[in-house]
Amino acid sequence: MVTFKTKMDNIGKIYIAKPLRQAGLVNTIEILPNSKAAVIYQAGTKITDILDSLEIIMADLRHQAKRETKQK
Repeated sequence: MVTFKTKMDNIGKIYIAKPLRQAGLVNTIEILPNSKAAVIYQAGTKITDILDSLEIIMADLRHQAKRETKQK
């Protein structure tokens, strides 16, 4: 899975990378944060679709965590 890194500017704005905009993350987006992570999605996306996408992301993160544990 591809990771995008971006920095906030001095007033707290972030740049949404072109591949994300081309994939459909345009116009109004919604961000659901907590203290460690955030979910960014197109406004109006069905919650079930967001949850399905998060399952894929979480599976990838679990795989990465297992690889990190094995490397130690």
